[in-house]
Amino acid sequence: MKKNKHKKILSALLIAITLTVGIILGLWQVKPPRLDESSPDYPVYQRMMSNIERLASEPHPSGSAEIERVRAELIAEIKAMGLTPIVEDVSFTPSELAEIFLWIDGASSVEQWWFWHEEWVRERHNIHSADDWFEYMVKHQGADTLQNILVKLDAPNTDRGIMFVAHYDSVPNAPGAADAMVGVCALLEVMRAHAQNGALKNDIYFLLTDGEENGLLGAKKFVEAHPELKDKIDMVVNLEARGNRGGLILFETSPKSYNQMKTVVRSGAKPIGTSWAAEIYAMMPNWTDFTVFLNHGYQGVNFAAIEGVEHYHMPTDNYENLDRNTAWQYLQTTLALTDYAANHSLDGLREPSQDAVYFPLLPGVLVLMTAWVSHIICAVSCVLTLIFGWIQIKQRRLKISFTTVLMGLLLLLSIGSAIWFAAGAYLFYIPLLAMTVTLFMKKWTITHIAAKMVSGIITLLLWVPVVFLLWVSMVQPMML
Repeated sequence: MKKNKHKKILSALLIAITLTVGIILGLWQVKPPRLDESSPDYPVYQRMMSNIERLASEPHPSGSAEIERVRAELIAEIKAMGLTPIVEDVSFTPSELAEIFLWIDGASSVEQWWFWHEEWVRERHNIHSADDWFEYMVKHQGADTLQNILVKLDAPNTDRGIMFVAHYDSVPNAPGAADAMVGVCALLEVMRAHAQNGALKNDIYFLLTDGEENGLLGAKKFVEAHPELKDKIDMVVNLEARGNRGGLILFETSPKSYNQMKTVVRSGAKPIGTSWAAEIYAMMPNWTDFTVFLNHGYQGVNFAAIEGVEHYHMPTDNYENLDRNTAWQYLQTTLALTDYAANHSLDGLREPSQDAVYFPLLPGVLVLMTAWVSHIICAVSCVLTLIFGWIQIKQRRLKISFTTVLMGLLLLLSIGSAIWFAAGAYLFYIPLLAMTVTLFMKKWTITHIAAKMVSGIITLLLWVPVVFLLWVSMVQPMML
């Protein structure tokens, strides 16, 4: 009796330790690295932050006098690096705008689009017809005065490369420090780092778009105006924000993304990303500049900070409220990717690719595998579980318990997700494999206890980011 009591106390203690360690590490995985003032990149960071403070001091929507100031300062900054920015005028007619807004919202006609948005347009702008709305967008919201800024770092002996994209316009009521001036200013610094690099292995393009907040207008016009770039850009990296703090999340990729993800991992960028989230995002009616590139057949990855959604498109999206660790990760990520593109061949990006399965496992570590490898591990996990069950039945030791039911549920979910949602199957088959392995061990040995704790921690490392990301990306915004 006393022995059983001690076992219960020990079991409760081990569960508490496992939960504590697993939750802490699980949350740590989705947090940005701490700002390192001892890093050689710290002066670069300070200059980036100074630029954000200066360029995002006021709202600068497309067509405003403030965006003209921001544009002029961006161009001056780039020219001071010894580079030649190409400024491309962009303009739209009301009918062209109508086509874009219908495409973005998935409306089949102007009448349907107006039915969906009439109440909002009337209340916010006192406009009473769709035609008047599109005229208003052209005349008063800058759709006829947009200007994209393109910079190309030309590599010798190649006409292939990588393109970084961020938009420099803001919404009318927000200074846009996070959305998306932190991305723009991070790109300024990586431009500066390689401005005079005559030994680039790949062309590196930087596109600062205008009109993103008005319907991806700058990006759409740019892609249409440069069909020749489709076969020259091996990878597009877009920088966005849907909040002003938290880790920089790799939340979207092009289809068959294994080669792109392999490049990101090899760069040392230490991305925070999950393949299940990218798969779910692809099903949702959301869009960024990256959407335009995807729809025109480009491949690449999309990053954004998503915590602090209460500041998104609000006056509080300012320099003071921008999380310094988040800004540091924007800089570190773009530096790593640019340095890699500058020094390594990207030929593999054009080779036939496969679906990717990826997820964080410990802070700063991203597990990456092809979907086929994931299927093989899933199959091994399921077979081991079935073997364990068969042994239990043969030895007449199979009992209906919480563990048995959980294993059966994980087995079904592993098989089902492998068939219908391969990007998230790892959430089930890895805990199933870990649980099955521990059940093969002799109970209450040190090895068994350690294995159970590791199994529980691994499960939490997989699932805590799921809960956290669903909370900050879907639940919390609905509560605001």
